[in-house]
Amino acid sequence: MTGKLPVKTKLGWGVGGFGENIANSAILSLVFPIFNVALGFSTLAIGLAMAVSRIADAVIDPIIGNLTDNSRSRWGRRRPWMFVGSILMTLFFSAVWFLPSLVPQLPKLVTVHLQSHAVTQSAKSAAALNDSLSWYVVSSKDIRLGPDATDGSFSVALRQAPETAMAFTIEQVANGSIPLRLTVSPAQLTFTPENWQTAQSVRITTAETIAAGTTEITTSLRILPAVDVLDSPLLHRIGISSWSALWMFVAFALLCLFFYFSFSVFVIPYSGLGIELTDDYAERTNLQIYRLVASFCASLLVGYLYLWSQMAGAWLGGDEVLGVRLVGLGIGLLVLISTMLPALLCRERFADIEKKKHHLSLLKAISLTATNRSFRMLMGSVFSVFMGLFFALPFMTYIGIYHVCLGDKMLAAEIGGVMTIVQVTGQFLAMPLISWASERVDKKTILFTGLSISIIGYASSWWLFTPANPWLQIIPVVVAAWGLCACWAVNGSFAADICDEDELNTGHRREGVYSAVFALVYKTAIGIVALGSGVLLAWAGIVGQETMLGEEVLLKVRIAYLAIPVGFLSLAVLSMWFYPLTRERVAEIQLELRAQQKPEVLTTEN
Repeated sequence: MTGKLPVKTKLGWGVGGFGENIANSAILSLVFPIFNVALGFSTLAIGLAMAVSRIADAVIDPIIGNLTDNSRSRWGRRRPWMFVGSILMTLFFSAVWFLPSLVPQLPKLVTVHLQSHAVTQSAKSAAALNDSLSWYVVSSKDIRLGPDATDGSFSVALRQAPETAMAFTIEQVANGSIPLRLTVSPAQLTFTPENWQTAQSVRITTAETIAAGTTEITTSLRILPAVDVLDSPLLHRIGISSWSALWMFVAFALLCLFFYFSFSVFVIPYSGLGIELTDDYAERTNLQIYRLVASFCASLLVGYLYLWSQMAGAWLGGDEVLGVRLVGLGIGLLVLISTMLPALLCRERFADIEKKKHHLSLLKAISLTATNRSFRMLMGSVFSVFMGLFFALPFMTYIGIYHVCLGDKMLAAEIGGVMTIVQVTGQFLAMPLISWASERVDKKTILFTGLSISIIGYASSWWLFTPANPWLQIIPVVVAAWGLCACWAVNGSFAADICDEDELNTGHRREGVYSAVFALVYKTAIGIVALGSGVLLAWAGIVGQETMLGEEVLLKVRIAYLAIPVGFLSLAVLSMWFYPLTRERVAEIQLELRAQQKPEVLTTEN
């Protein structure tokens, strides 16, 4: 189609943005709260598993893109791929949340705080850490020591009888840069078929005092069966200290790989289809707005997923680890419906024309793409935006729970839900403004304005993320999201203009390869962020299953949340500073393309 698109076409294609966003965002928003905060799986291991799966999958993306460009079928080049990808993505997304019950139970963690003054733990925080799906449990996950309380205790209990005598080991885990020496007695427990119904107590003592200027030192104790102990210094360095953690790492990495591969099978042809639907400069931005609106609707749900997981877990008699299964199944169904619709409803613009052209080899297609200067500029900007945004997400989880809400996970989830409503409402209101601007100014101006607003939002977090008024944390997050909304609206439109320039230079419509490289850049950023954020969280001193984090740890997390996004968003501005495809240049390119296409149309008609 040329010029303006019918509303039904824009709706039919745009609804796919709902499933695309909610599937990807749900993984990113829930993985650390479920696998680290609730289960105690190392942030470094989580990050490494996601990084390996994303980078491995990213290598496959150009192959998928080239295949979709060169596919020939009665249903078109892209729609069959979208149909298959929709089904696979739904299955693997739902499977991720059943993983904790399919692998051996991870060790339990107890956090020990040595404080210079007495601190009362939030009752809600303690109540929110009930174990579920566990065959052995601890009575407390938070021990606080101080000047008047140099010892504390917790107990370990079994929920099922062992077949033979089973020994449990209590290990100390480094947590933060200041070591804390503890005496743990006993350091090993033994349960037998005769005594397993009796909980066994562990006493913790310390003779240490806190140095002047330090308010708190934290460390963690890891409780696990002796047979689960993994003696591998190399694996310990990446946060894998038990056989159960190794099983979890392998299974989680494989599931992530399968999910992101199926995600690519859908999203690469889906994005390519959107790029080719119209040749109108402003209508391309308007089409992307339909995708964004559907994506924002998905964001409304993403903000509540953690809260719903806790509520569903309580309803089922457990915690969020149990509740996220139900949430995962429900979201999976929504993903299936929303991603299947564009595959069934949309029609392709160049399917018949491309049937008459020779196929481009994969290496030739990649070479032509890599030499496109405009595309390299766009990918530099996109990569920087993704790095800034996705680095901030895991840090925000810990700042919201432990700094702003002082360990109250339910309050953090409630604020997150309201934050999402305010954020998405603002993004909906911004869409008409972006559409209006797209008719009057260059897309680069829209992009720079949005990036500047986002930088202001992230910078303001230093003052507005405060436990004195937890609800103020909504403002920086919402402002940053409003700015990024302009970026999402024009990125796909930039890509469509670049594909016109590429067709003029090469004679081929290669939306699939360009979408694949876009996905490769996106996944590479996700992979780097997954590993980098895991490393940074581990460096800051986060182990998992904590009810509260120390001030030193929180300070590091807050600095990272502010500095990393501001730096990368600034790089995004620099990358696009000399972008050459203005409105006038795109109009010239399209006139030349129409002049070339007229003989092809006449030949087809004859």
